[in-house]
Amino acid sequence: MQIKSTIDQYCDHFKKDQKAAAEALQLFPDGINSDSRYTEPYPVYIERAQGSKKWGLDGQEFIDYWAGHGALLFGHNPPELVKAVTEQIQKGVHFGACNLNEIKWGKLVQELIPSAERIRFTNSGTEANQLAVQLAQTYTGKKKLLLFEGHYHGWLYPVYPTHEIADNSARIICPPNCLETVEQHLRTDSDIAAIILEPTGPCSGVVPINHSFLSKLQEMAKSYGVVLIFDEVITGFRVSAGGAQAHYNILPDLTTLGKILTGGLPGGAITGKKEILDLLSRHINDQPNDKKIAHYGTFSANGLSAATGIVTLQSIQAKPPYAYINQLATVLRTQLNKLFTAHQLKWVTYGEFSCIKFLIGYDMPYCPATNFDPYQVPYKTLLARGNFEVKNTLRKQLLLQGIDISFSSVISTAHTMEDVTKTVLAFEKAIHAMQKEGSI
Repeated sequence: MQIKSTIDQYCDHFKKDQKAAAEALQLFPDGINSDSRYTEPYPVYIERAQGSKKWGLDGQEFIDYWAGHGALLFGHNPPELVKAVTEQIQKGVHFGACNLNEIKWGKLVQELIPSAERIRFTNSGTEANQLAVQLAQTYTGKKKLLLFEGHYHGWLYPVYPTHEIADNSARIICPPNCLETVEQHLRTDSDIAAIILEPTGPCSGVVPINHSFLSKLQEMAKSYGVVLIFDEVITGFRVSAGGAQAHYNILPDLTTLGKILTGGLPGGAITGKKEILDLLSRHINDQPNDKKIAHYGTFSANGLSAATGIVTLQSIQAKPPYAYINQLATVLRTQLNKLFTAHQLKWVTYGEFSCIKFLIGYDMPYCPATNFDPYQVPYKTLLARGNFEVKNTLRKQLLLQGIDISFSSVISTAHTMEDVTKTVLAFEKAIHAMQKEGSI
């Protein structure tokens, strides 16, 4: 009997999705509206979601570890968020004016984020990072931005190289965790305005960062008069109620936020030192500000995002969820690594807090997943995330088993031990299926 390939099983199981994807290809480049949703031969489409689950076009149920690309700390559609959205819609979706909710929301951000002397809400995390760079450049009178390889700060230049003709002379890219390279650039280049990084490492820890690195980086930035920017779009309100900066007790000059900030609706923010954020004001100390930076935003602090942001941050204050989600993530990582080790696969899952990272295949001597230490692995190996073909096959097999997991996933409060058990079993079935077809 001929074994049906993973891709044939996938196409048989997700026929409605294939039809939807064909229509989407006539409308959108690659048939998608975010590169992170690209899947070969086509993506799965979702109709509804609740808690830790979501359902496809034919009613297929999936345990969801994307959690709105990390934005849903409390899972899909928690009742208090649904209530907040419903009540706000009845009052109005967009006033085109200031509203009291933005004040309440801003106060909550200030109470939770230690470095938030001032706040400006934005339309997205990408926009917050763009504004942070402009503020740093204006504040210092310098031009260049020092970044770290693999760290993601949005999809606009200069935080992301968007095309070949972009002027990359304003960008200095350093290897992750390499203080010597950072200091060399700071010592020899007086035009560096800011250092920006994700404080737990790229994509919230693919290449993890330790406390001592952050502490020394803060010292260097202060010594050379450079603005230190923490991109906490992912880590804000996920690592702790006060983000990574509160967990490590290291305060940056500027912080960017998004995702959990709004409870899953669009939005972002930049927070930080008053003297830097005041560059957005028309007057400073009752004097005209001739260096004012313009910032507009049709949907900045809109009523819906403010309403869900308030409820989310209040929920975090009232009952911090971190002990539960971190423990559940640890259990999932531990059980998967035992499974990978039992099959002697060059696969591993790792991470900190409620984050789940995967390395599916690597060009190094075999190391049991249960003994894996990401700090001992070359950073380029970690950034590669493993073998593309194997990952692509594994993702399809897991979808067939009812698991929608990315290779940089998160746990929400809606996840349960039952979800973890089902997920480990699905991985085991996927491994057996891939072994039978010879893809591993």
